[in-house]
Amino acid sequence: MDHIKPINRKGQKVLKSIEENEQMDVHGLQLPIGCTTVFDPGWEADSSGISAAGGCQPMERDLYGCYGDCWWAAQVPDGMNKYPEWHQACPAAVRDWQKLKFVDE
Repeated sequence: MDHIKPINRKGQKVLKSIEENEQMDVHGLQLPIGCTTVFDPGWEADSSGISAAGGCQPMERDLYGCYGDCWWAAQVPDGMNKYPEWHQACPAAVRDWQKLKFVDE
């Protein structure tokens, strides 16, 4: 750790443990767990930066495909849908996005 200098007590303790080759008894998870651990850019906008029509994973095409695999963050609940017909008024989100309604609970 030549390029990092600890600035608090915890950092100094970690550095001391490393320098003394102390055996660590607690290890963090090697693989992340949860719905917000995968970074998957591309559905937000296309190369023009204006719409999602030409994106590599357009939101309107992948809405149902992403929630089941648990990689899209908390904006889409996993498997719970109180309003199954929310998309009926807007079959093509790129063209008809103005028709989407918001649910006020």
